[in-house]
Amino acid sequence: MSLFVTDLAILKKLQNLRAKGKTKNMEKKMSNIKQEGQFTLVNRDDGKIVVASDMVYDHIGTHGSLGKGSVFSGGITPAMINEFLVGADIPKGGGGIPANFPGGGYLLVAPFESAMKLQDAEMREGSKEDFSKEAGGMVPVPVAEVHTSQPIEDFKTDETTVLVFPYDPSRSAPEQNAFVDEDPILSEALKAGNLYALATAFPGGFQVEGQTVPKATEWGGVTDPKWAVIIPSSQTDSLMENWNRLAGLLAE
Repeated sequence: MSLFVTDLAILKKLQNLRAKGKTKNMEKKMSNIKQEGQFTLVNRDDGKIVVASDMVYDHIGTHGSLGKGSVFSGGITPAMINEFLVGADIPKGGGGIPANFPGGGYLLVAPFESAMKLQDAEMREGSKEDFSKEAGGMVPVPVAEVHTSQPIEDFKTDETTVLVFPYDPSRSAPEQNAFVDEDPILSEALKAGNLYALATAFPGGFQVEGQTVPKATEWGGVTDPKWAVIIPSSQTDSLMENWNRLAGLLAE
């Protein structure tokens, strides 16, 4: 009996040590993340600094609803993305980094020809967001939507991706460039090639059918579509019905 009690005591100590270790790891991650107004800085142990903005977080939020591309099925927050970026393996040249956000999502972008092979495929006009230097932010871009009678579960994926690239002033809003220019640490990191920018995050991989998914402005629009957003049937899936009901598209 005493041995059993001792084992429980040891187990409890181990659990407490693990909890403390997790707490320390979390505290370390949080100390690497700093928010300044509409911008967030992720300072990494390898010397890289990742800049993220509220505009980008808002854009990532569009992947929580249908019609703008692939859709997260689990909840994803800026805090989750920031914590991931603290320790993620960011290549020198940037790119798509595989993530492991809970719930995965639904891969709802594809080359247009492939999308049109889906069951009862029908093309309609839709839109996605992309960055515009002239507008200084995200703007809607006309793209092809392919509606299909297939249920959303046909497009389930456990893969998620975060896009991070070396900081490029020509692909950044004027306010963000001013923020970088006015901060000596960020300016030095930019000169040294250690400043990066969070571009987006989405379900699925950086490539679909062996092709890198291009910017929305390179999708060919609706007159000469090369890529498409897939819109699954909303009548055969309870999740889709709930989304549509929340959006007011279905009557109660």
